[in-house]
Amino acid sequence: MKTIKHITVFLILFVITACGKTQGSDDCVSLTEREEYRYNKVLQAVEEFEKECDKLASAPSQDMLIALLNKAKELKYDYNDENMNVATIQHCDSLKMRIMNCQQRIVSLSELAILKTGKIDVVKVREQLIAEKTYYPIYLKKGEKMFCNIEASSALTTKLYNADTEQLIKTYQRSKLTDSITVANTGIYMVEIIPQGKQYVSVSLAYCPVNSSDMYSRPGIVSKQEECKKGDLGAIGIPGIEMRKCFDEPRKFTLRGQIKAAFSGNAKALVSVPVPAGATDILYSMRIATSENSRASDGEFHDNLTRSYKRIKFLGLPIYEKSKSNGLLNTILDDNRPIRDEDAYCSMYVFRNQSQAKQFQDGAKPVSQLNYDVDYSTVGTQSCNGRISTNGSKTIYLGFENERMRYTNYLWVEVEVVVPNTVYYRTKYSVN
Repeated sequence: MKTIKHITVFLILFVITACGKTQGSDDCVSLTEREEYRYNKVLQAVEEFEKECDKLASAPSQDMLIALLNKAKELKYDYNDENMNVATIQHCDSLKMRIMNCQQRIVSLSELAILKTGKIDVVKVREQLIAEKTYYPIYLKKGEKMFCNIEASSALTTKLYNADTEQLIKTYQRSKLTDSITVANTGIYMVEIIPQGKQYVSVSLAYCPVNSSDMYSRPGIVSKQEECKKGDLGAIGIPGIEMRKCFDEPRKFTLRGQIKAAFSGNAKALVSVPVPAGATDILYSMRIATSENSRASDGEFHDNLTRSYKRIKFLGLPIYEKSKSNGLLNTILDDNRPIRDEDAYCSMYVFRNQSQAKQFQDGAKPVSQLNYDVDYSTVGTQSCNGRISTNGSKTIYLGFENERMRYTNYLWVEVEVVVPNTVYYRTKYSVN
């Protein structure tokens, strides 16, 4: 009797196992590892969505309703039914149907919210401290009514635009604003708030949909920063810099060794750098070599600096502040260090006085007796680049000296001036 029972149990287990492993059986669900992972991931999202819908139904909240409407857009499930049996296809279809039920449910909850309030909130900001132009985008369909409610601590200017056509629709100048408007075209609309100094602002933007059934499928708004011109819609000025070449070509010098210079040539060289009005810094690249052969990179200092600066702007990092400019300029310089010749080095002295610079050039006095800027001068340096603050100087003189006794050094010098300016950016909105 026991033997019969054991055989029966074994047969049942065998049938179950065989069903689980048989790909072709129409009675068993069989997903590949990849499909099973995708299925379970979507299933988890659906289960969480259903729980949040239950909470919303028991405790209505506009914020939660907006969040679930956005989540409903992301609930998607597709599968490849190739080589799937009937049971597996039905299993996957049931999940797609479950997603459709979730979307229908959030639509029903939205309709109830509309019946109670007459609108769906999109932007809800309470007592936000703003000090400059601030923008709030909202996507609307033709015929929908937009509700705008703004309250500030003091009078401000509010403008409503069609962001796609950049057409101004309405302008308000008051501390409290309550208005509604029916839009003529489908697209992105933008509310611009212009404060008078720093002030607290509460903003509420809502809409009444024409067709509540498509609320969950409304496209999202994507924002992108782009450079623009002063006066363009949404333009915001940000401190930036302009870099200008001081010389059309690199200045090349031959610095003879001290012994050879005693008979012919010179162990010193001087470069005069004119400083234009408004310039705060000069950037230099100094390549020192024991060979007089030029490199392909000589003369590309300006282009390389400009390329680095554009990359920093592209990443959206802070552009420039006079009191904190070291970070930006040092980052640009670090990206563009010249190649070093380990056997080549010289000294560079920074002069701000023409008389002192001339005495250095003429060798009238040893450097130790001259008045040079110790903070920016370097002794015994190899190829390098650097930054020198103008400190109000109209001309800066760079003096170079080869202090080696026997060997000749060859020097290539490139200089840029840095002038602060204002760079204009705006946020461009589009639908995804």
